[in-house]
Amino acid sequence: MTSFFSDLFKKESKSVLGVDIGTSAVKVVQLRKERGSVVLETYGAIALGPYAGVEIGRATSLPAEKIAEALKDVIREANVTTANAAVSIPYSSSLISLIKLPSAVEKDLAQVVPIEARKYIPVPINEVLLDWFPVSGGSQKKEDKIEVLLVAIHNDTISKFKNIASDAALAVEFFEIEVFSAVRAALERGVAPVAVVDMGAATTKFYVVERGLIRESHILSQGAQDLTLAASRSLGISVVQAEERKRKTGLMENGSAGFRNSLEISLSPLVSEMARTAVSFEQRNNASLGAIVLTGGGATLRGLKEFMQSKMQNEIRLADPFGKTQAPAFLEAILKDAGPEFSVAVGLALRALQEA
Repeated sequence: MTSFFSDLFKKESKSVLGVDIGTSAVKVVQLRKERGSVVLETYGAIALGPYAGVEIGRATSLPAEKIAEALKDVIREANVTTANAAVSIPYSSSLISLIKLPSAVEKDLAQVVPIEARKYIPVPINEVLLDWFPVSGGSQKKEDKIEVLLVAIHNDTISKFKNIASDAALAVEFFEIEVFSAVRAALERGVAPVAVVDMGAATTKFYVVERGLIRESHILSQGAQDLTLAASRSLGISVVQAEERKRKTGLMENGSAGFRNSLEISLSPLVSEMARTAVSFEQRNNASLGAIVLTGGGATLRGLKEFMQSKMQNEIRLADPFGKTQAPAFLEAILKDAGPEFSVAVGLALRALQEA
């Protein structure tokens, strides 16, 4: 479907590939920069369920060689033409924490942070890749403290994803925790805090972003596959049938009232938890969230934005990562609908272009 992108434009600069390896699918997006604009060359997604012997849409826990097989398949099917890649690391395989340190140690963070990190990381420091950067200081200092964003990824996780990329013949320029990629693709620059809700198959992640920085993050235990499984049980249909109905009509009025009611019942606890998380942040920080932006495969559920808007006070938006790229006009509607699912892959490719 997307192979013709490569032929539409003359190649004048290096192409890069963003690779998002999720629990239910692998997504890829190939971009390049041309005359100051970001051009979409190709994109694609492949479900991981069949590689695990389960239905499409289900979360999986596959060995590295199976993930590499799926990655090679989607690279071939999408007609990817570059090996220059950036790969996401799952949020669940990382630790992100905002810590406060005395402002007096600001010049000695390289020595202080690894020592302080031992309080937050439940494994020996030499078993993780540790990174950090100050997110406040100078005029923003409060109570003579500075805030530092601490990021840690286990070495075994890095090795696993390096092996997957190597098996797929990709030259990885960097790995990045998915939250940073999603935020880069989903948000515009702004001052007011905004929540990014990433709805995956198994879980939903809730991030609060302020001035481009992640202030806090939460994992909510329900994901998109729970809607499918609940509909399958309540209506007595197969998981495959429930997934097909969910993708085709979702919460729209033209679908079955019984199916729509099943989805709404399943969604209500998740939306209520999002609302509580949003209100808690606003009360603790005496600040209003400018909007809640939906990303991830679960965010492509038809009618989800309208349903959430009816239950929450905050403005609900759908991420439009492809809006940051140039593509044929006749694909605009398709890319807008598919966009939330590709936020991480687009975000990875955007950073790779910036660093090229």
